[in-house]
Amino acid sequence: MSVFDLLDREWSRLRGDARAARRLPDVCEAAGGAGSLAAVEGFVRSAGAAEADRVLVGLVARAVEGDTLAARVLLQLLLPGVRRLARTWWALGDADERAAAAVAATYDRIRRYPLARRPRRVAANVLMDAAAELRRAARAAARTAGPRVTTVGPAVAGGDGAGIEPLVEPVAGDSVHPAVELADVLADAVDDGRLSRDDAELIAASRIAGTSLSEIARRRGAKLRTLQWRRKRAEAALAAAS
Repeated sequence: MSVFDLLDREWSRLRGDARAARRLPDVCEAAGGAGSLAAVEGFVRSAGAAEADRVLVGLVARAVEGDTLAARVLLQLLLPGVRRLARTWWALGDADERAAAAVAATYDRIRRYPLARRPRRVAANVLMDAAAELRRAARAAARTAGPRVTTVGPAVAGGDGAGIEPLVEPVAGDSVHPAVELADVLADAVDDGRLSRDDAELIAASRIAGTSLSEIARRRGAKLRTLQWRRKRAEAALAAAS
């Protein structure tokens, strides 16, 4: 059972606990007068960005003051993003190790969130901070044991490579995994304004995470040719700047 399974199992008990909700009255009020943590979750998932952010601000304000329940609720609300982080950093180990690292990094960032400096966009900021921490850890891991990638498992129908899980096997040497190098390049390009975050995410999803463009197009409701053109343009911009 992975750390995500354990968290979901715990949440299934916690979300219906009325006593737990009463410990977060300001958060419940910000969530439209929610009477349970399940209702808080439903509000955040369906509300607009500004309304949802008010709930997250209330949670992180409590979390940095030592409220472990608030930190746990916020972690749960961020789990979709944490799962994406765990699929990215291959150099950190197998799927369970990556999951544990992603959860730990996110929880740490929740507890140390600089609310005075960044009072808005809590979800994005926490996940970006966690990604930066995982990026540093992946680079350190790659320096001590250069990994090689082995793909295992059957591809889904269509034969485009979607559904193949990449695994990391440590090997001797000091080389840095290409996935880590590409992640560094993308992060630097976004920081420098040479690449939009959306284009960087497209390249990362297709080139690092191994998701096919056809699957990304399906999820986004976009045309495959549009994504192909966007990725080609973005990668050309990266190559021209290197």
